Amino acid sequence: MAGLNEGEILKWIKSSVRYRSNIFRRGYQGHTYRYEGKDKRLIIKAPMGWGFGKLVRRWMLRNEYRVYTRLSGLNGIPACYGFFERRYLILEFIDGTPMRSAQIENRDLFFETLLNLIKGMHDLGVAHTDLKKKDNILVVNGQNPYLIDFGAAIVRKSGFAPLNHYLYKLAKKFDYNAWAKLKYNRKLENISEEDRQYYNRTVVEQVSHWIKRVYRSVKRRLLGST
Repeated sequence: MAGLNEGEILKWIKSSVRYRSNIFRRGYQGHTYRYEGKDKRLIIKAPMGWGFGKLVRRWMLRNEYRVYTRLSGLNGIPACYGFFERRYLILEFIDGTPMRSAQIENRDLFFETLLNLIKGMHDLGVAHTDLKKKDNILVVNGQNPYLIDFGAAIVRKSGFAPLNHYLYKLAKKFDYNAWAKLKYNRKLENISEEDRQYYNRTVVEQVSHWIKRVYRSVKRRLLGST
């Protein structure tokens, strides 16, 4: 990391973890810390918890590090500066707004750029799998998309790996389906013929949708009977 002292950063991280300071966000992988340096602003992801749960979170961070290494240099992906002590993921801070609450200046241009970013990511052998979560898409300057939080991403392996290749193909569909749902605010009856090629609901998503419908129906009946 040019211009950064690794020892100084590690000291800052361990102090922040110990005293629970500088926390930027809490997530299922662990806590995210924001570092403000002289010429660098960083996001540091650290695993939380104990025992098996912490081991799983460290594995997810290692997977995320592999993803950022694979996607290095792709516009719309934060730069990664390392994986210190095989537990602290060091990332570029992106000054953006989560899509959930962002004001997008030109929706057509934004979603065209986002689609090209997803295609570029897939060309490099990575599928995100969780783009339906709007917090995983940042909007910079009201128009530029950035993708974050790759803990559950699938990285396509080379050679003979049928299970991995199947999961990767499925994950790509998740990404495109999420893009279509976001672009049309889930009103997929309005989807254009051009965009229809990117929406192909998988069996997993169909079953999930059915379970949610049953749950909501049962909940309404239970509340109605009280």
